[in-house]
Parts: sequence; C-alpha cells; structure tokens
Amino acid sequence: MNYHEFMEAVDKKLALMSEAEKSGWIHNMARTRSEHERAAFLNSLMGKQEHFPVISEREWIEAWCRKIDNQEIYFECSYEEYGGDYWGSDDVYEYTDIFEIGKDLLRAFKIAEGLLFQKDYSRAAALYDRLCRLSFPTLEDETEEWSELSLEELVSEGLVSLNLKQIALNLLYARYQAAEGRERSAALYTYLAWDMCKNISIEELFTAGPEELKGLDVFMEEWLDFLKDIPGDRAGDLLIEACLCRGGIVRLCDVAKEVCTRHPILYKYACDYLLNGNKALECERVGLEALGMLPEQLIVRGKIAAITAKAAEQLEHPDILRQCWEAAFYSEPTLNHYLQLFELPDHRNIADRAANYAKTLPERPSTAEGYNNRQMLVNHLSREHKAVIRFFNREFAAIYEECKKNKTALGWSSDFKGLAVPLFVLLLSKNKEITKAGEKLINGIDYRLGFEEEEGADFRELFLRWKEKAILTDEEYERYIEWLKKEVDIRTEAVVGGGHRKSYYKAAALVAFLGETLESNGMANGRRILIEHYTKMHPRKRAFKGEFEMLK
Repeated sequence: MNYHEFMEAVDKKLALMSEAEKSGWIHNMARTRSEHERAAFLNSLMGKQEHFPVISEREWIEAWCRKIDNQEIYFECSYEEYGGDYWGSDDVYEYTDIFEIGKDLLRAFKIAEGLLFQKDYSRAAALYDRLCRLSFPTLEDETEEWSELSLEELVSEGLVSLNLKQIALNLLYARYQAAEGRERSAALYTYLAWDMCKNISIEELFTAGPEELKGLDVFMEEWLDFLKDIPGDRAGDLLIEACLCRGGIVRLCDVAKEVCTRHPILYKYACDYLLNGNKALECERVGLEALGMLPEQLIVRGKIAAITAKAAEQLEHPDILRQCWEAAFYSEPTLNHYLQLFELPDHRNIADRAANYAKTLPERPSTAEGYNNRQMLVNHLSREHKAVIRFFNREFAAIYEECKKNKTALGWSSDFKGLAVPLFVLLLSKNKEITKAGEKLINGIDYRLGFEEEEGADFRELFLRWKEKAILTDEEYERYIEWLKKEVDIRTEAVVGGGHRKSYYKAAALVAFLGETLESNGMANGRRILIEHYTKMHPRKRAFKGEFEMLK
C-alpha cells in the first residue's frame, strides 16, 4: 500500500470513529510505548516537536565550511602496509582527525536539524545542502599530497557517525517545503540522483519532517511530468514509482507508451509487474506494443521480448512465442536467446538468419550512453561470442580449421580455444547424461559466457536439447576426435607438466570427459585408459591424480 492509499484509508477510518473510540485508541497507543518513546509521545500530544535549540551559529558554520574549502583544516592520513601477495594486498589509508572535524560536523548537522524542526525550511535546506556537498581535504603525511573524502566516505571510514539516510530525507523534506513547481522538482531530483540518496524513494519523503506535507497531489503530477523529460536510469526508476503512486499499473502502461523513446525501462517493469501478477494476457499485449514501438537495437527491448515470450508460452500462443524469441535475440543477442531459437519447429532457417545477423553487429559497446543510462544501451557482440554462435549454428568445419591454426596451449581462459575444445568434446559425446567431468566443462563455459547472469537461463538444458539436432557424420566424428586427442595431449602436458597446479582440475576434467566421449563412441574402457595414460605420464603429480578422484 503506497502512502496516498494508506493516508486515505486512515482518514476514512478516523471519520468513522467516535470521539470515545479515538480516545481509547490513543490511550492504547500510549500504553504500549516503551520508556524511551514516552517523552516524544507526550510532546506529540501537545503539538510539540522534539528538536535541538538553534542559537546564532550560522556565522560559525559558514566560517568552518570555508576552512574546509580552503584546506585550513583537514584529515591527516598515512599509508599502512599489511602484507598481501601478487594478486592484492590489505594496504589501507589510516586517517587522523587532528582538527576534530567529525565533532564539528555532528554539531553542524544538529543545527540543521534544529532549523528543520523549527520549520525554518529555507535555512534548513540551505545548510543541509552546504554540508552534504562538502569535500573534506586529506593530507598524506609522507608525500604531502592532498586528496579528498566525501561525506559518505567519512562515514564508511568511521571518521564520523551519521545517519546518512535520515540526513538525506531531512534535506529533501526541507527543500520540498522551501520551493514550488518545477524548481522544486528539479531540486529534489538533483538530490535523489546523488549516491547518498540512491536507495531513497520519493514516497519516503512523505513521512519525514515535523508536519504533514501539503499539496502532494499537485506535486506528484508536477513530479511525474518533470521526470518524463529527464533521461537516465535514476529518472526512469523514479518515474515508475510516481506512475504506480498516481494510478497503478494502468498509469504506468499509459506513460510507458508516451515516453518510450526516453524511458523504455517502463515497458519492461510493466511487463514484469503484469506477468508476476498472473496477468499474462495483459503482459502479452503490453509487450507486443513495446516491441512495435522500440528500436530493434535496444537491449532492453530484448528483455521485454523475453518476458513477453513467457506470457505467450503460458497462453499457448505459439506464433507470438516465436515472434518474441526472435525479437529477444535480435535486440539482445545472447547465447541463451540464440539457443532458444532451436526450440522452434522451423528452427534451421531462423537460426541461420540469426547467426548471419550476429556477424554484422559491432564488437564493442557504444559509448553514446553511459553507466547512468543503461536502459538506452544498444546491442553489440564480442568476437568470442560471435564465434560461439557460429559453433552452435553448426559451422563446425570452419571453427575446426581456425582452431587447428591456433597453437596456444596455455592461457585458454582468455582464448577462444578454451571454449571450442570443450564444446567439441561435449558435442561428440553420445552419452545422454552429463557426468561430473561434463558438468565441470559445462560450468566453465557457463561462467565464461555469462550464462549465470541471465535470469532463467540454463546452458546445460539448452545445450542438450540443441545437441539432439546437431547430427554429425562418421567422417566428421573421426576428423574432430583425432584433433581433440592432440589438443588434450598438448594442453595436459602444458598445464600438468608445467606445474600450473591451479589449472589441474581443468586438465583433469578435459581428459576424463574425452575418455568418456571415446567410450560412448565404442572404445571399451576409454575413460579408464585415458586417465591411466596421463597419470602414468605424470606419476609425481599427486594433486593431478587427486582431481580424477573428485570426478568419480
């Protein structure tokens, strides 16, 4: 229940209560207050607000802030080394508050809070703004180099104890009371875009401060109209919240259509909301509307298509499911979306077209939209992901020829061969079930390609279903298996013979699964024979032998 709905319900309930009922309710609320809450409760009954008395200290605060700005007062810092290794260390900066900045900062915020509760909103807003924007200088004792800490960093370093969320809410509340119209909306958005306010919703503002905010209905419409014109993810999130507050999912869907060129994320949220609310038909309608309005290259369009596909699947609408799965790949060309195409009846032509489309995509992300406007990111596909899609498009011969020319035996974690060899071994296996060694290979591919980051994606299941459709001839099998034997041999010698102990498990999984693949294709005891061969080649590598024990 949002704030508006809650307050409406409270007002209706109070209107129905008699004076005796209200008195009884207040009495019961008082009875259940804990000891430390009782003084505040009594003050609220008398119309008083708890606050700290404000004396004429504004001149002191401004003078103190100027000292901060001019580096007249600062934190001393020293660089302390606490050991570590090649990959990292525990070295930290240690700060000393020789000028008692933390103590004075607490005092300044107490004064700001006092102004707020005395309802001097303009001065409170100005003071909160001044304090929150301060950059606190630090001086390194050995190098005498200057640096800065933000207010949030002071708190994280333990240099001052402040409730930053409450400070942020007080600032927002004071600014709301001190401004009007678009100026107010612009000021509030500026603050809500700060890191300090990134987890604050506009609705939390309604319950802050010494008195109930007036004109909320007018403000929320002004706020909603303001956000429509502001690009960026934070504005999009706040716009979603505003729509839901002002009219629920119906308002959200209406505004999504209106602002889709600037805030396509509204469509995604609306589809998620409807699908999770068991409104698959409405989700499908809104999703198809979004697909028709948004540019194909937008990644978020692919996410909307994937959600809409789930709705179509629930509704048993195969034509729409096909449309959505294709749209998902063309907008967000992940391997997950590509493999889903093989679930379609006429998958061969669809997958071929999609693979050819993938080849045309830029290999680097566009720099037009930055970190703060991810909803407007356009698709791209790395060279490695393009090669993987070519593999799953059954371009085995071309991939094989390219890999044969690659003589890399180490560094497979960043080389395409580190994907191609496991994929070929998995492809050639005729086993219906995936063994522990196979799971190791699949997990490595899964991690490398980012499958674990995709909601609902299961590479193992998609791979097994795809594999049923990828039929090889005996000639192809013989060609690829001979090459794989050589590659695994070279790889194992490089890893185990070279003493790269942290990669023993990778070599062991590859050897074991190659043996299982040979066995599934008719070689008796292929797994045992291959493992014995390599453990005898490296008899002193007990850790390598131990990895095979883990794969039983």
